[in-house]
Amino acid sequence: MVEKSDLDSALAEGAPTFVEEAYFSGARLAEAIDWCIARNDRELHIDVQGTLTSSGREVKFKGRILKVKKGVLSRRIAVYVEEDLRRRRRGDLELVLTVGGDGATQEDVAATEITLQNYLKRNLSDELYYDGKDLQQAVKDLIRIKSEQSLCTVWGKRASDKLPIMITGNVVGFSTEALQPQKGTILPEGFLEVRVEPEGVIGDPKIYLVAQPQLLIGPRSNPNLTIIADKVYIQPFAWKEAPAYRDVLETRNLTVKLKSGQKLIENVTFALREGEMLAIIGESGAGKSTTVKALIGDIPSTGVSRIAGIDSRQTTKVRHFFGYCPQDLSYMYETFTPLENIIAFGKQYDIPEWQLIQRGKSLLRDFGILSKGNNPTKELSGGEQRRASISVAMGHMPKVLLMDEPTSGLDPDNRTELWRYLNYINNEYGTSIIVITHYPIESEFCDKVAVFMRGKSLVAYGSPRSLKESMPNNGFSVGVVLEEVDPRARKTLEAIKGVRFVLQRGELLKVFTDDPLEVIAERCVTALKEKGIPVKIVKTKAVADMVDYYIAITRGLIQGSLEK
Repeated sequence: MVEKSDLDSALAEGAPTFVEEAYFSGARLAEAIDWCIARNDRELHIDVQGTLTSSGREVKFKGRILKVKKGVLSRRIAVYVEEDLRRRRRGDLELVLTVGGDGATQEDVAATEITLQNYLKRNLSDELYYDGKDLQQAVKDLIRIKSEQSLCTVWGKRASDKLPIMITGNVVGFSTEALQPQKGTILPEGFLEVRVEPEGVIGDPKIYLVAQPQLLIGPRSNPNLTIIADKVYIQPFAWKEAPAYRDVLETRNLTVKLKSGQKLIENVTFALREGEMLAIIGESGAGKSTTVKALIGDIPSTGVSRIAGIDSRQTTKVRHFFGYCPQDLSYMYETFTPLENIIAFGKQYDIPEWQLIQRGKSLLRDFGILSKGNNPTKELSGGEQRRASISVAMGHMPKVLLMDEPTSGLDPDNRTELWRYLNYINNEYGTSIIVITHYPIESEFCDKVAVFMRGKSLVAYGSPRSLKESMPNNGFSVGVVLEEVDPRARKTLEAIKGVRFVLQRGELLKVFTDDPLEVIAERCVTALKEKGIPVKIVKTKAVADMVDYYIAITRGLIQGSLEK
């Protein structure tokens, strides 16, 4: 087995970063399963090469691991197939395939090579997979989950003629109680009733009885509508599944205007990939909060606004895919504990209480306030209350977390600590995060930055690096540190030939130019010396930060750019 770690590089543009990769031959399936079991709380992916046991054809595919099983008689990995990697495809692959070792005959695929990938994400999937003989456990899990609607795909054999069959439909009934046929025979415990809609508009829906693979003698059910299950794949919350999408958040020409015709924001266009973090910065009244409210469908707007591929105007559906943390913490119940707040707000999303308790404890632990779980929220410090509010917004596991000035009112240490937690949530849960902030320096923590200006809406959008590189000399400048602040220094440096502009913060002045930095540095030293202004340090390659960029663009010293 070969393993490697690489937290600093991505597989490819747009691909998530994985932290471990392990290779196994098909003969070492047991070791591959042990590798997965040791990481059972992670989102694991797999690449498989092998042969289809039904036809002997070679197969190569990649997918997400649903379940592993290591028993005395059977060892298998159940995979949700995401991509068929065969060059010459002959027939479509099933949605879920079971993978066995080299020479396996009972599984869908006999693997010759297996590559396992452990991504830097917690496994948050609600999907369920069962072998046919485990149908009784499937029923018990459905009873526990109490989902309004579960989508079910079944692979098996029709009871009437033993022909292979696959159906997909909604679960409309289930039980672990044995059905007693008329002549005293018993249908095996654990069965589902699945309603399958007709293709197109012709025909009536059919309800299939899905049973465990045991011998049936004269069941009272219709054998043509009875399936002896081999594989069962259940999506408990399919009714709120997001459609396929490219960008987890997208706006195009988003505009909000008052009845008077005054436009608060105009033609705001940007997109955010899944897992990215976005900082929205700008002066008060520039349209930052207005944009976020339009994004979540909270105020009327025109143009395109989508979250997880869903139009934000479909508020009933889109609300399941975002979490919102307002700046005002008073929305939480101050006499409730943090966990009680998570449960109270989480029930609005039709999530069972047992699951909210489980998720809530995990979130509070991740945010370092599990020990305060029994304290009323009002007794927590400001930083702890902010972390509790984020936990409340994360209770339904949204795709996007939107936060309105989360670090407002926090001291520098608490601000830094909160960003550390946000980065952890972004990596651990894969949640995309949008943060409105008054502190441009905080945008350095993010993948993308959106800059707003009053009366102009969105004036710049891109990665912190690309925005800073759009400044003169790719964001490098001559850095001058004075012995003490001198009001003459800035004007003196601005008057130097070749200087575009000068930004000052206390004793530090950054001189931006399109000319060679070494040449400008010499001119700066000479000019300051002539004025009798004492200099402490001169750097010929000072690096711009996002505060420099923000000051430059809001003063009109540079033009903004919008990344595609």
